[in-house]
Amino acid sequence: MSAHEPFTISDVRVFTGSGRVPASAHVRVEDGHIAAVGEATVRRPGDALVDGQGMTLLPGLIDAHVHLVPGCTQLAATFGVTTVLDMFSKPEVIDPERAAVAASARGEGPVRADLRTSSIGATAPGGHPTMAYSPLPYVTGPQDTGRFVHDRVAEGATHLKLIYDDGSGTMLNIPSLDVPTIEALVASAHSHGLTVAAHVSTASGAVTVARCGVDLLAHAPFDRMSDTQVSEVAETGVAVIATLSILDGFPGPDGVMPLLSQPPLAQRLPPRWRRVLQRQATRWMPPEPPDGAAHGYNTLALHEAGVRVLAGTDVPNPGLVFGASLHRELQHLVRAGFTPTDALVAATSLPAQIFGLVDRGVIQAGARADLLLVQGDPTADITATQDLTSVWVLGRPVDGDAYPGSAVEREGIVWQKQSTAKIVKAIEDLWPDFPTPQDVAREDGELLGRLVPTTGGWQAMTTFNAPLGTVTTHDAAIALLHARGLTCLVEPWWVRTLDDSAWREAELVEVGPDRIRLRWMDRMIDQPPSGQWFDLDDIDLTNEVPTS
Repeated sequence: MSAHEPFTISDVRVFTGSGRVPASAHVRVEDGHIAAVGEATVRRPGDALVDGQGMTLLPGLIDAHVHLVPGCTQLAATFGVTTVLDMFSKPEVIDPERAAVAASARGEGPVRADLRTSSIGATAPGGHPTMAYSPLPYVTGPQDTGRFVHDRVAEGATHLKLIYDDGSGTMLNIPSLDVPTIEALVASAHSHGLTVAAHVSTASGAVTVARCGVDLLAHAPFDRMSDTQVSEVAETGVAVIATLSILDGFPGPDGVMPLLSQPPLAQRLPPRWRRVLQRQATRWMPPEPPDGAAHGYNTLALHEAGVRVLAGTDVPNPGLVFGASLHRELQHLVRAGFTPTDALVAATSLPAQIFGLVDRGVIQAGARADLLLVQGDPTADITATQDLTSVWVLGRPVDGDAYPGSAVEREGIVWQKQSTAKIVKAIEDLWPDFPTPQDVAREDGELLGRLVPTTGGWQAMTTFNAPLGTVTTHDAAIALLHARGLTCLVEPWWVRTLDDSAWREAELVEVGPDRIRLRWMDRMIDQPPSGQWFDLDDIDLTNEVPTS
């Protein structure tokens, strides 16, 4: 089927965005939109035919809370997320991503999810999330709000994000907007026709911003809400984005990140993103990770009180991947007590309604042909959304093989690494005693490697960012680098590439912080005499003989 030819999906269960069509239906797509839904007679001569027997057709999913990374709209589309709602990014990331989305809509380049953005969020000087996004324009008081909103509109913002968080929910003390400033921001945004989303982390903060007239909470609170607080929030008519997936930032008892424990999603993840998750599983984390109980309780309590709850992930927080994590968010909602149908509504018609996206989130004649075809029936078993068969954005089929290994994938992963390093540096500056990576050098100043804090201790890393030995104590890791930090350069290494599950022995020819040139020890392998360069993101390295 070509990118633009009309097609009909036949004999398929249809989730319309509000409920399931009782009988199998036929859905015809032409010129990027749904032309008809009904009997077999909707098909026209010349239409390509997609057999939907045993499958369910859903509106493309909407992630109501993301932060942009280069290429994220292409990655999201491969998992059936056809619209992303950005809740704080800067123009240097937004503009090229929006241009790529516009090209995709014209039928040029890879298929991408559509994009809406708040651009830069409103926060107090030094307030959250300065660590990740500085330098940025701040809001010092009500007098700044008109200009701030005007500038965001000029940047193409379709909604406004504001931050009301003094850090008390995480035992911190950080600057935050005050109530008069929030009220002024809401008034200015509403005068421009913008929906207002408020970041809060506490139950009391949720009540405060709801009273200020914001349209939705960017998170359900993380501390348990009282019945009174639930009622007060519900009475204002505010909606809430659940973001229960934040819990997926912590590995399970087996040390595996939750997203990797779901075979249908893990297998669909590009290998580089699987590596990102594997490395995040070994980062330093508090001894007792959160259990998410209060977060889930609040989400269900608000839902039962009549608050409209949207599905959103807060990707790319640790453990989260664009597109894939929204399927986990649906599972979290069901585990919290939502019906599968309610969870699906939270990821389709409801966010479309609240953000004024009247052309999507539903399957009906005239709507955008943003579609997701899955095996099984997700209205009965929510995990069926993970068994994707086909995805279309504006009627264009998504090629799942176009993103893995692409230049834009590399750009996104590099961007995320740099962002993480920036946050770690900010933490180190603010809290010198907080465990952060440390360089280790000889007395003459020659770098031997670095120590990286993990949940279980300290990992010695070579100058080319490969693990040396196992996680151990701080002193033992330093001793290991002094003993082998340089000699390991002439020792044999075992290497596994992205496209091969087998480990092979190699010798290092040349190393750098981001890539490495090596020569396979097996001379029967076809390779240049001087060795072959690999990006470190494309290989696994170990100095120990692999056991598997």
